[in-house]
Amino acid sequence: MELLRRALLIGCTLPALWLFRLATLDPLISVVRVDPVARQGQGLPSASSLVAGPEWDAFLGNIDGLEQGLGKRNYWRTSEDLPGVGGVARWVFFKPSEMPAGVLLQRLAAQGGTTLVSVPGREGDRRYLVEQREWTGKAFQPGRGFTGKPAPPATLLYPFQYLALACLFAGVALFVLIPSPTKARGGLSPGEGALFAMVLLLFGGPLVATGGSVQALTRGLVVTVPSWLLAAVALHFFAKPGLHAPLPLLQPATGGPSVDSEAAGHLPTFLRWGFVMLAVATSPLLALVGASLTFWNR
Repeated sequence: MELLRRALLIGCTLPALWLFRLATLDPLISVVRVDPVARQGQGLPSASSLVAGPEWDAFLGNIDGLEQGLGKRNYWRTSEDLPGVGGVARWVFFKPSEMPAGVLLQRLAAQGGTTLVSVPGREGDRRYLVEQREWTGKAFQPGRGFTGKPAPPATLLYPFQYLALACLFAGVALFVLIPSPTKARGGLSPGEGALFAMVLLLFGGPLVATGGSVQALTRGLVVTVPSWLLAAVALHFFAKPGLHAPLPLLQPATGGPSVDSEAAGHLPTFLRWGFVMLAVATSPLLALVGASLTFWNR
């Protein structure tokens, strides 16, 4: 059972790392309030569209609240980058489906992805710059990571982070709950713990360095290939299939005729277990990588 525990731990943690850095690059909408005196010469569109209604009041009220230090529940939507073009607050990001009106999306498409909206008020119109943001793999560079400006919040750039944490929790829970003789002897040794940490660092390092999971394979192979080869070596020494398989390799059964005959008899069983546990450890990751390259390779 020890080999199964370790295979399940690896089979959950590696997909968790991949999901945590998986950037789908779906289009996002950024909104920022602009200075009332800012003009077209500062990069703003020549005309603005008047919007009104309770949905727009609530939507743009959240933008104003963030500017004034209120609306803490939406603060995760803000970019760390400071705006130009007359902006007086940080960019706030939304999915297109979260915008109040589909007409605005049509206007964005007709105007090259940028438009101004204004809301009448007692002290004059409040104006907001609305832009549709789209990125490709070119926005990711080895060592620099994601270079798109303004950068959206991590929760929107990497939308599977909560699922990644669930996968990580599942792997640790299975490793802790499945019984094994090794647990009775104290669990992982310090050396085995270091090997496991090395697997995670060598596998996840290129994902962080390149800024995205898919981009580690499409933009950063020079970093990814050697790191993952070393991770595979560390994974093998962590799993120790020759020791932890149900019928360990080269270990004769009690009362057997000889070491050589028993070892030969155990070899096919050992190979079968090795292949099965290798599939348990790597199949979820391989399936996830294949799906990611199919759907999110932009």
